[in-house]
Amino acid sequence: MPQKAAAGYLNGYADPEYLEELPKFRLPMLGNTGTYRAFEIAGDSMLPIASGTVIVGRYVDDWLSLKDGTPCIVVSSKEGIVFKRVFNRLKDGAMLSLHSDNPLYSPYEIDVEDVVEIWEAKAYISSTFPIADLSLTRLASIVLDLQQQVSTMKKA
Repeated sequence: MPQKAAAGYLNGYADPEYLEELPKFRLPMLGNTGTYRAFEIAGDSMLPIASGTVIVGRYVDDWLSLKDGTPCIVVSSKEGIVFKRVFNRLKDGAMLSLHSDNPLYSPYEIDVEDVVEIWEAKAYISSTFPIADLSLTRLASIVLDLQQQVSTMKKA
């Protein structure tokens, strides 16, 4: 059973017995190196990855090595557990900039002193299947809107 991305993980973080009791599992595509943990996410900030999806992350030892845009589970003392794209601002400001895939959510920065762990997303498990027609229809609508805007601009 995956660990829910919630305060319970943070509350038990200082308790070695709690961490030892977390379930262990293996997935063939992950390889044999590194430490992995699964987190169930909640909310719509990373759509199209739906709420309830399980993100499998590999523990990141060297935070400076994180490349901009890397999807990660970030465990922090102030924000709790979040799934975001990380933009590395450690060298020039001791910060991480966290971005959602859903444009309705604004990026925000987090002080590195508040970060407890970072887990680079390596896989996800979901019982929600994307609806191809819906996304194709949405894309077609956006293209038509853009074409109309370009036509209007050319006429002006």
